[in-house]
Order: sequence, then structure tokens, then C-alpha cells
Amino acid sequence: MEYQYDIKYDISVGEAYPDRLQPFAGGGSKLKLFFVPSVKYGREIVEFIRRTGVQYETVTIDRAWDLNKWGFGDFYDIRASVDDQHIMYDNLEKAMTSEEHYDVLVIPGVNGWAHFTAATRAAIVRRVENGAGLVLIRPFHGQDKPKSPELEALSPLVNQFEEGFAVDNNAGEGYPKVRFDLLRSDKWEAAKPHYVTSGIPLELLPCEELAYYPYQAAEGAEVLIATPDGEPIAAARNYGRGRVIAFGYYPRDILPQHKDYTGKESTFDAVIDRWQGVRSDCTFAFLESFYELAFRSVVWTARREPDCVLERPERTERTGQQEAWQIRTSGSVAPDEIRYTIKNGYDDVVDAGSCGNGGLLALMEKPSLAAGGDFRVELNAYAEGELLDFATYGFSLPLAASISEANVSHQTAASGEIIESSFCLQGGSSPGRLVVQIVDDYGQVLQQSEHEFSGDGAGTNVIRVHAAPYRAHASKSMHITVHADVHVGGIRIQRWSSDPIVVTPERRRIEDFEVFTAPQNRGHGDFLHLVGERFRELGITGLYPGSAKTLTMSGAEGLGIYWYHRAPYVERKEKYYRTKDKQFLVRVPCLNDPEFWEGMERKVTSKVSAFKHFGPIAYFANDEGSLTCYTDELDLCFCSHCMREMREWLKLEYTDRGAGGIAALNQAWSTSFADWEDVIPYTREEAKAKLSYAPWADHRRFMEHTFVEAYRRIAAIVRSVDEEGVIRMSGCQASTAYSGYDYYRLHQHVGYFEAYGVGNQYEFHRSFARPGTIIGGWFGYGVDGVTASHSVWHALYHGLTLCNLFWEFSLINPDYTFSESARDFSLPFKEIREEGLGKLLLHASERDHCGIAVHYSMASVRGATIASDKTRFEKNRQGWIHLLEDCGYQYVFLASQQIEAGELQQRGFKLLVLPYSIALSAEETEAIARFVQDGGVVIGDFQTGLMDRHCALLEQGQLDSLLGIERLSREAEPFYINNEFVPNADFPYFKLNEEIQGVKFAEIGIRSKEGQPAFRDDFMRLVSAVHVRSVGAGKAVYLNIAMTDYTELREIGSQGASIRALLRELVGLSAAGKPAELQQAGGAEAHAGYESFYYRNGSASYVAVIRGMSGKRALGHDGLAVGAGKKQQGEEEQLRFVFAKQAHVYDIREQRYVGLTDKAEFGLAEGDTKLFALLPCRVNGISLSSQNQEWKRGEKASISIGLMTDDSQLQFTSVICFQLTDPDGKQQWLYDENLTLTSTQATHSHELFIPFNERTGKWTVTAKDAATGISARLEVMLA
Repeated sequence: MEYQYDIKYDISVGEAYPDRLQPFAGGGSKLKLFFVPSVKYGREIVEFIRRTGVQYETVTIDRAWDLNKWGFGDFYDIRASVDDQHIMYDNLEKAMTSEEHYDVLVIPGVNGWAHFTAATRAAIVRRVENGAGLVLIRPFHGQDKPKSPELEALSPLVNQFEEGFAVDNNAGEGYPKVRFDLLRSDKWEAAKPHYVTSGIPLELLPCEELAYYPYQAAEGAEVLIATPDGEPIAAARNYGRGRVIAFGYYPRDILPQHKDYTGKESTFDAVIDRWQGVRSDCTFAFLESFYELAFRSVVWTARREPDCVLERPERTERTGQQEAWQIRTSGSVAPDEIRYTIKNGYDDVVDAGSCGNGGLLALMEKPSLAAGGDFRVELNAYAEGELLDFATYGFSLPLAASISEANVSHQTAASGEIIESSFCLQGGSSPGRLVVQIVDDYGQVLQQSEHEFSGDGAGTNVIRVHAAPYRAHASKSMHITVHADVHVGGIRIQRWSSDPIVVTPERRRIEDFEVFTAPQNRGHGDFLHLVGERFRELGITGLYPGSAKTLTMSGAEGLGIYWYHRAPYVERKEKYYRTKDKQFLVRVPCLNDPEFWEGMERKVTSKVSAFKHFGPIAYFANDEGSLTCYTDELDLCFCSHCMREMREWLKLEYTDRGAGGIAALNQAWSTSFADWEDVIPYTREEAKAKLSYAPWADHRRFMEHTFVEAYRRIAAIVRSVDEEGVIRMSGCQASTAYSGYDYYRLHQHVGYFEAYGVGNQYEFHRSFARPGTIIGGWFGYGVDGVTASHSVWHALYHGLTLCNLFWEFSLINPDYTFSESARDFSLPFKEIREEGLGKLLLHASERDHCGIAVHYSMASVRGATIASDKTRFEKNRQGWIHLLEDCGYQYVFLASQQIEAGELQQRGFKLLVLPYSIALSAEETEAIARFVQDGGVVIGDFQTGLMDRHCALLEQGQLDSLLGIERLSREAEPFYINNEFVPNADFPYFKLNEEIQGVKFAEIGIRSKEGQPAFRDDFMRLVSAVHVRSVGAGKAVYLNIAMTDYTELREIGSQGASIRALLRELVGLSAAGKPAELQQAGGAEAHAGYESFYYRNGSASYVAVIRGMSGKRALGHDGLAVGAGKKQQGEEEQLRFVFAKQAHVYDIREQRYVGLTDKAEFGLAEGDTKLFALLPCRVNGISLSSQNQEWKRGEKASISIGLMTDDSQLQFTSVICFQLTDPDGKQQWLYDENLTLTSTQATHSHELFIPFNERTGKWTVTAKDAATGISARLEVMLA
């Protein structure tokens, strides 16, 4: 049956599973069951199906609205909303009201039966009346909802509780509210003999670790499982021709959940050690018994139980002290075979076979049991190969020897520290050995020592053992665990295990391209190993279970307001607009409140102290932070704390800069304050009304300072506890006058950014990142197809070192298959990481900016905002970015502070673009003039320098004299015939096109004073455009043209082309240049829609191009584009690169030598990319050798790798992809490494440790050069 926005569950994914329950006799055809799995725990249903072989149908409904909305990558954002879950419930109704036959319905309570449609409830009743079985999990009605008469009629348990929803601010109902206050824990017992509980070893299970709700048995119901005090946990009844069972435990989907599980862990915290409800004291896989309990329940409700029951074994004394079990069955069907499997307390199979004649199982004759232990006997009764019944029973025998005391020296260890362990063995009536192993999170045995002991015959002696010390070393595993196994007679009889010991990572910086996503706690931890495997299969490189690369919380809070928590903020904003009373213009919490920082310091200090031994890459500070709410415009904050701090800040601004104190402030602000304590800034309305912008702009600048200062303080607190710690800023917003995001300043304090794609952030981050700063971004969100692939390559070329995926539930479906989104993202992830491309471009090379800088001016952001021109400012900046990229140039943004500090000359820039740089400081003006005088070229577009750093309006632009223009008006509005450009025949700098299409004169008042305009207007013939003035060794250009519309014009052939032609001429006035020219196949310059990238690496260079995606994707309130992307790439365009000089050219992605040439031809489809290496010499091969080609387990192996070229002096760094393949031909990810061969290092010696339990046989070592694809292989024998 087809359901809207749901999947057909696939049971093929996963490891081997117990097949004890198959093939089941059960009367003919296989059972057909109907399940309602959740997004979070749906895998549990798959595991049940795999174990039982039943046929099945599913409809997925989760308790949490966000999992329903964002839980399937293929239906991301469209399945549900916070207050609308009708699609899932309609699917359930469709299934229940259909004619499809189901033997048993397994129906969880979800959020209460009252949420099921009336038709669904009625259909369930009809099906049960007509003979279908029904298994209810946590049945209840729903808080504040009318009771369901259908549930009251059906359920053998009557709930004494209701659960509803936590009301989220401004979001209504949504998140389920679990009544933890009512949950209880106790032992579970079979209340009376019954098929459902027969042979389920409740007494062996850690039921005290589970929880149950308060229920009463319904009238006429039969209690099946209860606590010692008689509280019912499971009950059964008949209804019509059907049977019903209800379970009242705290569940996942069908199995009981751990009582400590709350699900409160953050998506931003990957430290599994702190998860609640993950670990059990039980040493065997006890959940298997609950799968069996569930199976017995569906068999009974379906009336399919064979008339054969394994009775509890009778213990019989044989000769001497030997004991045997007599295994009998009751019922009309007799088995022809009873098989047994004996497992110890660690799930080791110590014996297996068939019971002898008469069902006799002679336990004490089993040598494997002689040394004692706790055992479980699994019995299966068969007739003609089909399972009739199954049961498990336990027994214990005294241990011949046991560990009575164990000590381990460390709970946390730094690399190089010695970990010691010692043990006391009690007893020893027989000789044996103690095997001590150091094991990592992936099961690798890193050290192993064996210690023989001899018994005294009496078993009374105490034996002390000191295991071999272990020197900890950082690895891909977060933990090591000490296991000590007691063996007697060759059988393990006891295991002692330490708590996992954290080995603090030695290096915490990102040194390769990384892909992260945080695993999600589902309780019990039984799926974590599979989750880790699935993550790695997708190309995820960190945060998966066991990974040494982790991220954790800082304890910081109060730095932003989530969309669904915005109600109080919106309420204050509305009150301000109604009253204009500044008492409502307060930020909650205030970032200048001393009490807030007292609490912050306590929280951050406590959290970092608790987590620093994990060596996290970063501590999470906030997500989607802001001074307001995202980029909402509100003049916060006017509270007393902010006013006090702002006055102190203003004193520095107007005194320390030589401005003259309060008098200077009054002059700048056009105010008359007598004293600093009287100073109060303006709101935007006040500033506009009084035409005095500085009091508003200084307030905004102070609040940006406050926002940045908050991160500085948090970073300082973190470092006071963990000197290597850095903070993480997630969900970064656009730089606006209200958001607080001055990215240049934030980059001085934040070590890890996770950008959203809004507001040109990628360009800002790559421009301002300090060495070691992690530039990350959020990906996932159900995006798929070419759009997904393009976004990853685009991120790589724009300097992102880490892609973080939101979130596990949209990547991995409930059945643990991959969503389309996950599969499409995995392709570029794996290529970039596994082929070494990320390390080559991000860590071994330097991005070439072509000598072009673009002004990043927060003062101009504020200035355009107060001039009510924010949209034009942002569109103009985007237009410049597109224009430069469309012409094949790269660039970096340069902040006002950097220009003031002289970085234009220091970093070798040749061209500076001032995009709507309406506000400049005097220091910037002087630095720009020096830059031009020394040979640089500056291009101002319009409104350049009309405000000072305080946004005070000036009569003339501060750069007007440098630009050689006369300004008759400050207006920048459309005027009569402003789109006709008349070329100036006397223009000397380059040949002019007859006209410029698609753009307009920006300002009517611009006249040429010194220099020459390329164009004048057609009406007055006085308004200048593209005015060029030679100054010293450089040139100053004033366009009087905005690039506001270029983003739309770029796709229009003639109009976009004329603007691009003009830019190329202007860039040609400078010494800026690009290493390659992208052309169409016929030689014409490639037009809009392609972006080229250039990298330098010693004497090598790399050139890339990516073809953009057609169409636009809408952004949400948070700046994200979500949901499905474009599926197909479309036809290729034939292109070619013409390089600035000849080189040995390699097509990196195709791993193909192009030749000694200055050009490369290729086809490129939409969203795809090409990447070329331009090397000074040809690579002839890779040398790969090992001194000893017979490696031994438990020892280190060394490999020498060298790059062979026709130039013995390497002048560039190479990246070598190192891999090991096992005897079955499977690549073993734990050995993968991208290595660097530097220009001073002809060969690289790579050392690796071979675990004691590694597979023996012939292994293959592969080393491949990332730039050329040239590889070498070496076979070694592992013994």
C-alpha cells in the first residue's frame, strides 16, 4: 500500500542477527503484522522483523513534531508542522480502513489515542472484533483530550496517567511531555503461567533498569507481568474474536526503554559518555529476550501458538554430584528435536547440540561448565525443521577463580602517559590464566598480556597480578578499555572491564577536509555500532560513536533566540511600537548585565571542566545567535546596564582617539549633553526625524561591540580552564546593523564558525579566518541531486574545512537505509576526503586572490540601513561578487580595520573595490590614498565616503578629491534619462564600447574635476560615469554605477556581457591578474554562471571551475534553503582553460595526464566541477617500500613513500592517500590517512600499529598522489 511521505521499510541493512525464532511453525502462512514505527526508533521494528521473518506493513508516526517534519530526508520539511500532523494520521487511517488483511496490529500510544482519527479508532475495533490480534504499547488517551471509548473497550490495562505536550514559546503544542515523575522501576515477574511469558527469563533480565507507567488491570483482564507488589506491566484480554495484549512499560517503539533515558541531549553535543540511559550493568544482550517477548505476544494474539510448550526443566541428580536437566514439552504436538545452546554471562557460546534421548541435558558432564559461571540455556523445540517453541533458563555454578579486586591507574590519559592495572584473583582451585587486553572503541586489541596462575587445590589463595603497563597514544578512538579475562581449562569464566578511559586527543586542529554529524541517543546503545558504520559509509569523518574527533557544549547561553522561542521578544517589540517607550527596548538577557556574566562564568567553567579531557575540537557557544532575533530590526538595548557600558565606551571613542570628549560627541551627534551620564543614543526613528545619524549608528556599533565582546569573554573563560579550547558559533547570520555580526572582529575570538549560506558569509569567513580557524557550514536538510553535490564542491572552493550535516534523522531513514539526500551528499564527501582533494586545496595550498580586495565595512552596513537603503546595499554587494566571479577573478574581503592597518600594501593587493562604501573613517581614507599613490587602483561605485565612521552625513565624499570628482548632490535616486551612456571620445585609458547596457547612472550630481570620464549622460552631457584619475603610480576610479541589478542581468546576454567587458577593462588598469582564462570551446570568454578558483603551492598551482545551478532557492527565516534539489545535471558545455604559463597539466578528478601545455579542454554539466594541477615537473611514479614485508600483529610497521619526478628538487607539497586493504579486498578505514610530502622531504616514513587481533593473510598497501592520480601498491603478509 502506498502512503504519503513515508517509506517502505527495508530490512536488508545491518549485521548478522539471531535467527533463533525462524522458521516458526505457527500454522501455515507467515504472520502479517502492521506496525506504527517512529522516526527515532523505527530500527527496532526492522530488528524484530529480521529476527522473526514476519510479513509487515508500516506507517511511520513519531511523537515529536520536529522528527515528523524533518525526520525523512526525502520528505524534508513537508510531512508535518508543529501543529499539523494530519498526513501521518491520515496514512494510519488509510491502512486501518483498507481491506488489507493483518494478523496482528502493533499499535503504540504515540501521543494518545485521542489523536487517532475517529475512523482509525473504529477500524481498529472492527478488525479486533473480527479476529485480528492487537498489541498495545503504552496505551493512553492524551492529556486534556476526551477519553477514547475504543481504547477503553479494547485495552486490558487502564492508564492512571496522561501525557501531552510541552508548550513551546509561540509555537503551540508539539514536543511530547513524558511523565518522568510517574515512572517506576522494580523487578518484573510472570504473574501466572501463560504462553506469552513462558520461557522468558525475567529473573535474569535487568528489569530494574527499565521503567513502567502506573496502570490498573481492566475488568476481566489477565495480568501477565507484574512487579512483586502486584503492579501490572502487561495484561491480556479477549475482545470479540480477537485477542489483545497491552504493555505498560516506558517504551521505545515496541521494547522497553532504559529508565534513565530522557532524550534531552543536544544535537550539538557529540560526547556519548554523558548520554543518559545508554549503558547497562548487564553483560549480555538482554534486549533479545524482549524481542522474544514481543514475538510471543504477536503469536498469541494471532492465535498461532503451536500446541507445544517447553516446560520448565526438571533438575535431576545423576551419579555423584552431577546434575542433569530433564527437558519436556506439553501439548498435542510433539517435537522431533530439542536443540540447546548454552551461553555464559558474556554471550559466549560454551556448548550447543541436541538433547539426548528423553530430553535429557547432562549439564555437569559439559567440560565447558566445569570452571563455573552464570549461564543461560536457550532451548528450541522443532518438528520437521520448524520451530514449535523456545525458552531460556538460567543457572549458576561457583567460579573456580575470580577477580576480587581490580585497579586501573587512569580514568583519563594524555598521550604518552603510562596506564597501569593490577588485579587480585580469588580462589584458584585449578590452574588458569589471566588475559589482560587494552581495547579501543572499534574492538582493536592494542596490547595484550597473559599471566598464568596455579591453584592450591583448596581455592583459598589470593593471587596478585600486575599487568603490563600501557603507554597511551592518541588515535582515531576516543577511549580505551581494560579487559581482564579469567580463563580456566581454556574457557573464559569471568570478565572484568574498566570504565572507558578517555585518551585525550593530542592534536585538536582540523588538518583535512572533515564531515561531521552528531549521533542521536536512542537509549540502550544497541544501535550505536551500526550508526557508526552507516556514518562512515556516507563519508562522515568525525563525531560518530567512538570517534576521537568530538564537539561538546561550553555551557554558554543567552546569545540568541530561536524562532520557536520568540514570543517574549515579539511581545516586547509590539509594546515598544505601541508606546515608543524605550523600557521595552531591552535585550533579555542583557549582555552587559554583571549578574548575567557571573552566572555565565559559573556555567562555562563547570561545563568546560567536565568536558576538557575529551579534547573537543570546539566548545559550542550558540546556534542562530543574534543581538535581536535572527536579523530582525529592533534598537536593542537601552537597559541601564547597556547605557552605563556604552557611556564608558563612548568616552574612549571620543577621547582616546583625540576627539575631545563630550564636546566632540555633541558635535558629532548634534546634541548638547552637559555630562556623560546624560548621554542617551537615538532610536532609528529619532535619528531619521532629527537627521542626526551618529547617535543611532554609535549605539548600533556599541551593540556590535557588545556582541563580539560576549564571545571574547566566553572564549577567555573557556581558555582559563582549557588553554587549547576554542568556541564554536553555529547558525551564523548575515552582517546587518542589528544582528551583531561583525565577522572581522568575531574572527579574532571564535575558533569554529558554522555558516549559513545567507549574506555572503562564505566569502567573509574565508577572508578573515586566522590560521587554524575552522570554517564550517551546515548541509543536509533534505537537499539532494545535483544541488547537494554542487553545494559541497562550492563549499570546498570557498574555504570550508568542515561540513556539518543536519541531522542524523534526515540522513538515515528509520530502517537505517540512506535517504536520497544522504546518498547524493556522500559522493562529493567521499571523493574530496578519500582522494585527498580537501587536504591538497585547504591545507597544502594557498588560495590565490588575484590581487583584488573588496571592502568589508560595517560602518557602511549601518549607513545604508539608516539611509533606508539596506536592500540596495546587499544587492549591490552581491552584484559585485557575481561580476568578479563571472569575469574569472577571485578576491578577498578586507575589513576597515585591516585597511587602516596598512594591509592593502602589506599583502600585495593591486585593486580595491568599494561597494556602496558610504561610510569611511579618516584612517581608511588616508590608507586608501597611500595605496593609490603607491600604484594601486581603487574603484568606488556610488555614494562613496559620504558618511564618517559614525555615519554622520558629510557634504562631500571623503575620497572625492582622490577620485577627481565634484559632487553637486548627495542624491542617489533615479533621474531623467539616467540609462543612456554617451562615450567620451577623449577617454585615454581603454577603448570604449558604444554603450553600457542594463545599468543606470547612480547619482545625478557627479561631475568630472580631475581626470577623464569614460561616459556622460545623454541629457545633460555633464553627469560623469566611469571616471578615471591617475594619482601617483596608481589610479582612482569612480563608476557612478551601482551593481544592484547585475545578479539579474548576468543571465541576459548583451546586458550582462557589456558590464563584464567594462570590469575587465577596469581590472586591466591595475596589476591584478588571474592565472587562467576560462573560455568557450570557440575561444570566446565564458560568460556568467561559472566560477574559477586558483591555488598556489610552491611552484605548483591548481585551477578549478564550478558551473553554477540555474534557478533560485528560497531562504527561510534562518537563512537556509531546505528540501529537494535539482535531480539531473543536463547537457555539458564545452569549455577550455588557457593558462598563464605552460606546465605539466593533470586532470585531478579524472586522474589523467593532459600534457605539457598551456590549455585544457573539457565538458562541464550544470553543478559539476573540473580541477587541474599545473606542476613544474612530471610525476613518474611513487616509491613504496617496507623494510620488512612480513608484518606481525602487536607490532609497528613502517612504510616509506616517495614521489618520483623528473626534477629531483621538489618545490611543492604533495598529498598522498594511504590505504590498507585486507585479505578479502575490503578497505580498512582505520588505516586510511592523507599524508603530506613537503618540498624539503623527498620521502615520507609512515608508521602504523597492527592490533593483536588483526586479520592475518595478504594485505595490500596503496599510496596515491592526490594531484596526479599516480599510485603504487605493495603486498605484505600479516602474521
